Amino acid sequence: MINLLLGRVIGNPMLMIWIALGAFVAGAISGGGAAWTVQGWRLDAVKAEYNGFVDTTRTIGEAAKEKAEATKAADKKRKDQADAENKRTLDRLRADNQRLRERRAGSGFVPAAAAGAGRPDLAAFDRAELERSIQRLDAGIQGLIDEGDEATVNLNTAKTWAQ
Repeated sequence: MINLLLGRVIGNPMLMIWIALGAFVAGAISGGGAAWTVQGWRLDAVKAEYNGFVDTTRTIGEAAKEKAEATKAADKKRKDQADAENKRTLDRLRADNQRLRERRAGSGFVPAAAAGAGRPDLAAFDRAELERSIQRLDAGIQGLIDEGDEATVNLNTAKTWAQ
């Protein structure tokens, strides 16, 4: 009986192709179904892990955003306070510099001629021109000093604010 069956299968190539195709389909169904099930389990596990990651990331992100907003508000408040203090300090500095300039403007830079000088007009310099030149030099130097003072105040304010 086996010989007869084997003879018919070998003798008919179309039947052999159908048997091979049937064996392939049976193997694919049994093996593929198991693989499909296992891959489904793995997919579900990866989805759950991904959803946990998304939730954790969202929670951390929201906490970081709230912290950043609180820090930003505190920084803005400190900056406003530092700006106000800086303005007050600069106003006092400018007022002091102006007061000192006005006090110095009342007196000349070139001393008056000595009382015993016979002819002060014969001096080797023009007293009025020398006075004007020294005043221009003093004004230029005072401008640099004022600028340096203001830069120092601004730097000190920035250092205080940054702490």
